Amino acid sequence: MWVAAAVLWVLAGGALLTGDSSVGLVLVGAAALIAGLCFYYRRRQPLGYRIEPGALVVVERAGERRIDGPVANARDGGLGLRVFGSGGLYGYLGRFRLAGRKGPARAYVSDLRRVAVVDVGEVAVAISPQDKAAFLEAARDA
Repeated sequence: MWVAAAVLWVLAGGALLTGDSSVGLVLVGAAALIAGLCFYYRRRQPLGYRIEPGALVVVERAGERRIDGPVANARDGGLGLRVFGSGGLYGYLGRFRLAGRKGPARAYVSDLRRVAVVDVGEVAVAISPQDKAAFLEAARDA
């Protein structure tokens, strides 16, 4: 995505230099949009997870996101169809359908090979802890 933004920026410069300002401005806007999305999703990149009393905490590059509710029903999982969000740029973030389950779930996944699913309150949350087995055991004990 960063390369795409850079290529659009170069093409915009070429269009502006040749006098085609409308195309150049559209390309500048597209490059800025892609670069903005890259910055946003890099800050939202999940780095770790922890269970606190009454909440699941997702540690992100820019801070922490607390999802309130009791953590229950920890299980192996997998992501299915993306409903809304990012499907691979610094993680799989947003709403996804889960493999083998109806309805969308929140996803804070950085590695598709380690997907675990926990219910936090009424919401299914997909995550990818470094040690999936240890996290699932801790979630079952919570």
